[in-house]
Amino acid sequence: MSILITVIKSKSKCAGCIETEKVVSEVVQKYSDKVRYQVVTDGTEEAKPFGIVTTPVVAIDNKIYVMGKPAIKEKVEAWVQKELAAAGA
Repeated sequence: MSILITVIKSKSKCAGCIETEKVVSEVVQKYSDKVRYQVVTDGTEEAKPFGIVTTPVVAIDNKIYVMGKPAIKEKVEAWVQKELAAAGA
């Protein structure tokens, strides 16, 4: 069983999006055997189901955990652990 982490970033090179992508990537490396990871751009078909208002966004299995501000590594790791426990992974 694995979970899917999605980072949604803006079309422009916003600093918050770049930082969020970096932080989430670091956490994903730690849990690489249990986590799938994708980065999508706001305005694309892949981003539409999330109904985002502002970027960056971090979603785990389509549940939005943060929107509009950079993610904090410790929080991302806690979210991953929570979702893995719920998934029985």
